[in-house]
Amino acid sequence: MKCNLENIQIYPSENFKFAIDNLTRKTFEICLDNNDEAVFELLESRVKKLKSTVTISNQKALNIKFNEFDFAVFNATIAERIAGNDFTTVAIIRRHLGGKDKQATTLDQAIIDSLEKMAAIRIIAEMKEVEKIYDSPLKDSYSFRGYLLPTESLTMTINGQQATLIKFLSKGPIFAIADMKNQIITCPQELLEPPIKATPRTIAITHYLLRRILEIKGSTETAKTNKRVKSLRHTILFESLYKACDMETSSKITKQTARKTAESVLKYFVEKNLIKGYEFESGNAGKIRAINVDL
Repeated sequence: MKCNLENIQIYPSENFKFAIDNLTRKTFEICLDNNDEAVFELLESRVKKLKSTVTISNQKALNIKFNEFDFAVFNATIAERIAGNDFTTVAIIRRHLGGKDKQATTLDQAIIDSLEKMAAIRIIAEMKEVEKIYDSPLKDSYSFRGYLLPTESLTMTINGQQATLIKFLSKGPIFAIADMKNQIITCPQELLEPPIKATPRTIAITHYLLRRILEIKGSTETAKTNKRVKSLRHTILFESLYKACDMETSSKITKQTARKTAESVLKYFVEKNLIKGYEFESGNAGKIRAINVDL
């Protein structure tokens, strides 16, 4: 059966998507580091203390460590999947992440590498939610197996320029469970486009700050109607940002540059009315340790 490659989209969809459930966040914190697999448990209910076991494994013993850039690529692809597209392109993902066409050479390769990394990861999720996805008469246990991001790619030349087409094979377990649990946040595409040069690192910083702010805003809204949910402090630790963006062991100059990038992104969020304001909080010896966000 031939695939229809006509009318392939030129522009990304108008909205960006963030998968914010525990399984997705935990998956992107994993570092396999030449191990065959990693196993962890998720606490699914504060009341019943139910736990779900998840195994993440390599197809090969690769040194794989996810960072926030991979998380951003993942969310950009599911945004196109949710928009109803069976195909997308690396160029569309780049534009989703705020990258310009003139940056195609460096950013596109980073995106391709990230997609390849996620395609090499297999997820085995033994979660109660699976019974809501598959209507099965067997109610004893469920084991949901699949790839983190099930895609195929086709690289070709169109009008003298090389393009990489991405085909979605299925939702995959991570996306399916987040979608089923209604834990995917929608935000305007423009929030991923601050007036800074888009590189894998600046994209990671922008994505992390936007994701955390949207999570805090969502938790704050929930707290207004649910007394059991405590209102979160509107604080984002730089230590957490460095860890998510794979900068824990970076030099002081690199971290200083990251803080300047974060400030530029936060100023942009104020202009777009996502937040009312922000301030940097200093710790011991005047070292900047956190961002306090005014929602």
